[in-house]
Amino acid sequence: MEGALPLPSHPAPHAASSSTSSARLLELVALAEEQPELAALRPYLTDPAPTVRREAVAVLTETLPPGTGSALAEALRDSAPEVRAAAAASLRELVETLPPDAALRDGLAAALTEPDPVVRAAALDVLRALVSVDAATELAHAAPIDPSREVRVTLAKALATVSADRTASSPPAAVLTALTTLTTDPDALVRAAAYGALGTVGCPPPLASQAVTALADPAWQVRAGAATALSTATTAVAVPALAEALSDPNADVRKAAVLSLTHHTPDESARTALTTATKDPDADVRAYASRAL
Repeated sequence: MEGALPLPSHPAPHAASSSTSSARLLELVALAEEQPELAALRPYLTDPAPTVRREAVAVLTETLPPGTGSALAEALRDSAPEVRAAAAASLRELVETLPPDAALRDGLAAALTEPDPVVRAAALDVLRALVSVDAATELAHAAPIDPSREVRVTLAKALATVSADRTASSPPAAVLTALTTLTTDPDALVRAAAYGALGTVGCPPPLASQAVTALADPAWQVRAGAATALSTATTAVAVPALAEALSDPNADVRKAAVLSLTHHTPDESARTALTTATKDPDADVRAYASRAL
């Protein structure tokens, strides 16, 4: 309209927000040079701007103040996927550096129920690497219900790792229950991982019979896992089935059978089977069999 007064000039909200974020990022860069304590980084880890929170995770990873592990575990539950991804990458990078304290363990266990599969996978990877005995039950409860195949596979492997570090003679009942469920998973790779884990956790009679049946599974990965499981089964159940598995068309299955038979060598039938395997067409199978005799 002619003669109208011009409107006052105001920066757009987005521009103002970007300007604020840029200033906060510059503050973080300066702060990083001072080796800040966690308390000094907290305001940036909870900043409204995801870019600032992501950079705070980077500074935390670089400076490693006390409490870094639990703070990164907390960042796994951030609302922004880029912040969660940064926290996941940092936890994997620092896994050999972070002290396996209760706060870190609890934060990782809580992240196992997050909807983001990247978060769940990172949490269980770090838990497995920390070999937290107390985490076994948490992992066991999460294993059968996770919707991601990759996460269920890694959970099965994590249960084996955690159980292997236990000083008790048997794993928690929850671990065996979870692995039993995973051996009937609709995905072949999950079943294979679960059977493979039983080779470390232990394969008591009900599961041993199931493993023998699984040696006829259409997927070679499952057959190899089942052969591995029988390494910890009773000799009477394991050896006849493993001897038969030495004629499997897949070399990886035959190799797994030979390796399991090495756990039963006091039995004459196991030694006879291994002698047969020294004539296998696959060089690795022959080598493992010869080494066991």
